[in-house]
Amino acid sequence: METRVREAQKDPTARIRDELIAENQLYVRKMASKICRRNITIQDDEYSVALMGFNEAINAYRHDQSSTFLSFAFTVMKRRLTDYFRSEKRHRNHQVTLIPSDSKDNEPIYPEVVKKSFENHQDRELRERRQSEVEEFREHLAKFDLTMEKLAKVSPKHKDTRQNLMEIAKKIASRAELLDQFYKEKRVKRGFAEQVGCHRRTLKRHRNYLIALVVILVEDLPTIRDYLELPVDMKGGGDSE
Repeated sequence: METRVREAQKDPTARIRDELIAENQLYVRKMASKICRRNITIQDDEYSVALMGFNEAINAYRHDQSSTFLSFAFTVMKRRLTDYFRSEKRHRNHQVTLIPSDSKDNEPIYPEVVKKSFENHQDRELRERRQSEVEEFREHLAKFDLTMEKLAKVSPKHKDTRQNLMEIAKKIASRAELLDQFYKEKRVKRGFAEQVGCHRRTLKRHRNYLIALVVILVEDLPTIRDYLELPVDMKGGGDSE
């Protein structure tokens, strides 16, 4: 897949691009349905937006990053659909309600009612985003044979330890070669520990917790980063596999 993407990047007019898009239409529709949390058909606007995101991913994919192309494409499609939803929301907010002045439905709308309704909508939207991100986080952890329950058991109790591990995670996430080595090595080597500035036993003891932190830093999980009081737009050296 990655080799074919590279060929498509070299020549935008090549047939390989059309073949990639055609072969992955089912994947695009499946991922669009997952993001939208409802069944998406090829007739839906959301499908067209996701398909454009897939094509954009072909152009933007870097072959030195640690994620697979399909993982990267999912992230791009999610961002494009999020932009689409926001655009649709702004459009609806600017629409004029066509109700005759003598209609019974033309009741006065008090500012406090509007404010409360808007706050309720924001709260509901935030809960839905958090739930969606938690499910996405679970999927990323599962790739490393980790669960939220297992993670809770290995989380350090001391605040200083957690802060120290966060700094180590930032170093790992900020450099693609460290990120790739950290995910793929079955054991932590002394040289790697020296590169990130900590003892090898510390990395070994807290490896699972560090994996979770690195995933949070490199994946598109802004509400989880906000919960951990990290910059919401913070990104690492690449998307994790």
